[in-house]
Amino acid sequence: MRKIFSLIVLLNILTFAQKDTVISALHTNNSAGVPTDTATLYRVRGVVTATNQLGNNATYGPGAIQDETAGITVYGNSFASGSSLAIGDTVLVTSRLAFYNGLTQLDMRKIAASSTVKKIASGKAPEPQVVTIYQIQNQQWAGYEEFESRLVRINNVTFSSTGTFASGTSGKTYSITDGTNSLDFRLTSNAGTSINNLTIPTGKCDVIGIISQYKTSTPWNSGYQLMPRMISDIVTDATPLVYNNLVVNNIKTDAFTVNFQTVRAGNTQIKYGLTSALELDSVVIAGDTTNHIATISGLQPNTLYYFKAVSTNAAGTSESAIQQVTTASGSTKTGAINVYFNMPIDTSVALAGNAAKGSVSFEDKLVARVNNAVYSIDMAVYSMNGLSNLTSALLNAKNRGVKLRLVYDSRDGSSTQANVQTLLNAGVLMSQRPASISGIMHNKFFVFDARDTVADNDWVWTGSWNPNSAEAGFKNNALEINDPTLASAYTKEFEEMWGSTTDTPNPSVAKFSYNKTNNTAHSFTIGGKSVRLYFSPSDGVTSQISSTIATAQTSIYFAVMSFTKNDLGQAIYYRYSAGVRDIKGVINNINDTGSEYTYLQNYGSVVADAGSTNSSVTLHDKYALIDCYTANSDPTVITGSHNWSAAAETNNDENTLIITDYKIANQYMQDFKKRYNDAGGTGTFVIPTDVKDGKSLVKEYDAHLYQNYPNPFNPVTTIRFETTHSQNVKIEVYNALGQKVATVFDRNVNPGIYAVDFNSASLGNVSSGIYYYRLTAGTYSDVKKMILMK
Repeated sequence: MRKIFSLIVLLNILTFAQKDTVISALHTNNSAGVPTDTATLYRVRGVVTATNQLGNNATYGPGAIQDETAGITVYGNSFASGSSLAIGDTVLVTSRLAFYNGLTQLDMRKIAASSTVKKIASGKAPEPQVVTIYQIQNQQWAGYEEFESRLVRINNVTFSSTGTFASGTSGKTYSITDGTNSLDFRLTSNAGTSINNLTIPTGKCDVIGIISQYKTSTPWNSGYQLMPRMISDIVTDATPLVYNNLVVNNIKTDAFTVNFQTVRAGNTQIKYGLTSALELDSVVIAGDTTNHIATISGLQPNTLYYFKAVSTNAAGTSESAIQQVTTASGSTKTGAINVYFNMPIDTSVALAGNAAKGSVSFEDKLVARVNNAVYSIDMAVYSMNGLSNLTSALLNAKNRGVKLRLVYDSRDGSSTQANVQTLLNAGVLMSQRPASISGIMHNKFFVFDARDTVADNDWVWTGSWNPNSAEAGFKNNALEINDPTLASAYTKEFEEMWGSTTDTPNPSVAKFSYNKTNNTAHSFTIGGKSVRLYFSPSDGVTSQISSTIATAQTSIYFAVMSFTKNDLGQAIYYRYSAGVRDIKGVINNINDTGSEYTYLQNYGSVVADAGSTNSSVTLHDKYALIDCYTANSDPTVITGSHNWSAAAETNNDENTLIITDYKIANQYMQDFKKRYNDAGGTGTFVIPTDVKDGKSLVKEYDAHLYQNYPNPFNPVTTIRFETTHSQNVKIEVYNALGQKVATVFDRNVNPGIYAVDFNSASLGNVSSGIYYYRLTAGTYSDVKKMILMK
């Protein structure tokens, strides 16, 4: 009986391993830093980044492979000395997930009979990911461990030792530092065959290698080390080395500006053209610097340009990858950005004339957009069901000649949703994400009329909302944007998943998930607003979100369904450490593995949404607001389909918009305040007044007190006040007998309008009735009445 049971278990894990798993899925750890599913047999596809350079086991290596999502160390005879594998080969590895002193690995010795390595292609090894020592040392170890076993590059480090490198049978460890943080540099005997007796660099250099880990006791939260593979992994040349995270701004109809950085100083050059050959011209600016800026002018409106950054110094030339940008549309009829929320919002923090659109029927808005389509509708949806009006509108559009194309998630025939099946039955063609790829096609975007020759009618609908009636109680946001340049980028992403530019899909070349490439423009100017667009997993969306958080000067607000990305939690912590104290957040899935919920409560007012215990009212938003009330600090909104999770970053098909505009940020703040208050959060919110069309309501006095809202209330209401200059403001609450029951606010403030939440529950078991609140500011004092109704 025991043998039969063992055979069944083995057959089960063998069956499970027939489906390729992305490597990032193997790096989810428990609270001690141990993988959650060791002993499971997996099959992964990856490119070899090391053969036998990581250890001295003559029979089993180990080596390393990685895909677009993560890396993994592999013990297997194909990685031993004398094997036929080479760095750059693509392989299929079937092996058991194992764990050794902090390091997650595939160990082919454990189930040798079922473990295989199959070479399926030869090619070029991936470029190392540029990281810092701090990122490595502070990666999340209880949750998703993102850098372990990856091929990385650390720039501008120095070695603590001098002399020559030496390696013994058990290897030797050195220390590298960037001046602030240090990391072990582990030289094995196998790697030492090329590095042994090399003089240790005495100045700054760059180092490349595989991130390993060695710690002998729990918790496995440290012991990270960089393991070089060959002599060329120690880079001592002094070329500029361009960072690939170029920033494009000031996009006009005839010009755009590129900002980029280099590790070392060099001149500034931008090559550009209408094709990837960059055939048009180049802009060259003399003078060596590490912070580069160049403007390309004389361009055509609404035109896609390719460009790359180049920098040269006495040691040589470095360049970036080729990127894309589309100049602004010259049309005065486009540029609208409409923002909608399907739940009530709080207009107490609205700018004058800028009330957000809350309690909106998304289906009605989307149906109206469908009814206005004249040529084409492209739909990329994770879920679409139960909305009969939307289905009817799409069928009517098809019947009047509008071209419909559908990209859909990997549900099989038995689980295809009824609305989708209705469209298929009517002849709408579909490209479906293969079930063999981990993750989901999680987009929810529609592109209207981008395939005709008329620019003014191009619209994009996107946001966090799945058009599915089963999610009627979910809290969501949606946007519709009228711009041909943005619609063109969404169309390009759509057609990568469609597999062609025609009306007919081509599944043989359609790309999803990590098979996609970073091939769309990212920066736009729409209606005078700066808009950036990124797709997952090809575009490094988490780093773009992190970089945007890093710009915060006064406030960070976020409302997200899932928050498990430690690097985004760290990005918020960095801004807290830099003095940003107005940090508020709402998270729905607080119990997700690796959730940042508890961690972030140390640095801000972060609360759990009611959806964390009641799935029918899930907070499904995925947005953040940066400096939303500080007009001179570029108020910015991050929104889209992308949860702040490893799955969204590395597996799923997602889209993310980053919009810089104080009015749009203020509209999102109206939704955020309502979500935050409903989740039990209370605090102070600032309404911006120092904008070009902001108008102060204070005419004759130093300050002004507004009527609270809502009134009557239970248990939370908002008290607004305005002050014309910096001063101390105090708000006190009194009962009907004139007895003070609370001091709601007492601090020095700058000029502006403020919204202060008052939660009567903080008073204990008080009775319903009339209460009074008094504001005192300098010589100004005012009292107003409010009613608590339980």
